[in-house]
Amino acid sequence: MAATYKDIRRLTGLSLATISKHFNGGNVLHANRVLIEQAASDLGYQVNDFARGLRSRRSMTLGVVLAELNSTFNTTIVSAMEERLREAGYGTIICNSQGSPAAEAEAIRFLIGKMVDGIVIVPVGDEVDGLAAAAERGVPVVAVDRAIARAAVDAVVIDNRGAIASAVDLLAGAGHTALALLAGPDTTYTMRERRIGFREAVKRHTGRFPADALTQPDPVNIEGGHQGFRRLMRLAAPPTAVVCANYEFTLGAIIALNELGPEVPAPAIVGFDNLELARIIRPRPTLVSQPVAQIATRAAELILERVRGEAPPEPRTVVLGTELVIGDEVTYTNAGSRA
Repeated sequence: MAATYKDIRRLTGLSLATISKHFNGGNVLHANRVLIEQAASDLGYQVNDFARGLRSRRSMTLGVVLAELNSTFNTTIVSAMEERLREAGYGTIICNSQGSPAAEAEAIRFLIGKMVDGIVIVPVGDEVDGLAAAAERGVPVVAVDRAIARAAVDAVVIDNRGAIASAVDLLAGAGHTALALLAGPDTTYTMRERRIGFREAVKRHTGRFPADALTQPDPVNIEGGHQGFRRLMRLAAPPTAVVCANYEFTLGAIIALNELGPEVPAPAIVGFDNLELARIIRPRPTLVSQPVAQIATRAAELILERVRGEAPPEPRTVVLGTELVIGDEVTYTNAGSRA
């Protein structure tokens, strides 16, 4: 005979209400959750998701739409978020929009058809066509990394301007006045905000905005960082310091930096994300680190509050700070260094 809540109650001594709350995604004390999960394991208890969905009118499934799957940031986000959602009893369906707004809208419609209780999305751009369909069905949405224009949805973002400004402050303090930025087009919220942060910080230190050639957009991938860095080094007056707006730009720039001939003075570089680089590259690079695990956890908490009806009616935007992880001094002070 299949195990029941009563069997779990017998082993744990907990009330049926507490056991039911746990299996239906509610918050219970950590000690009680451990007892319930252990008892369920010992008894071979299996949750009947179909029956539970009929009772609660929930599918206990959440959709996740990623702008692209081949991104270290996105895969880390979804991995950390899944752990928190699993603890709350939710499964996930992951969709990859491959950088296409049309595919993104189709993914949202697909998830709505699968009766998901909510959607977490890393948007392709500033506007998301499929959100109207989600709103019509009452499916809550949480945006991650990028705010969505003209949409009443929760969001978790970082202080993008402050993140890049911290890199500029370090480089300016080291004596650099000719600074450049490797970043993508302004059509993306994160790139636009980081370019604004860079320009404002440079003006604050030098009294003028940087030349357009020092901040023009490049494709948001490793090759874009590689070619963008080479472009900067071919300028008549190349920069003495370069700030990278994400991990792909950082990796591409470091590859290009190592390809420079000995006759070309190498600029200082401040990268973005992936602290693993600091463990394998010498001299150790300086990196802006965003709290990816915290971003994922907050996004999971926001969507759980929405689907449980515990959130306020107005949309919320959570802004998290970043950390400037300073590497070996030579990488951000002296032109002529190699990372």
